[in-house]
Amino acid sequence: IPTYNLTWLQTFLNKTNFFSSKSEINRAIKENSISINKKKVDSNFNLNKSDLICDKYILIQRGKKKYFLVIIE
Repeated sequence: IPTYNLTWLQTFLNKTNFFSSKSEINRAIKENSISINKKKVDSNFNLNKSDLICDKYILIQRGKKKYFLVIIE
């Protein structure tokens, strides 16, 4: 049985429902195809308050055309 140690980034992306499964998230991270606020991220990425757009938005991008806006309340 494979065991997965989910990172903060994987947990965050899973909760946004931007990806259909955890395996798709893992694949995207390995492919280096995820950007947060137009910056490429890896599995060690940590989000700070200074990374928020206008102190309440996060822009997630997969590839060139797939975007998702997260509103932090």
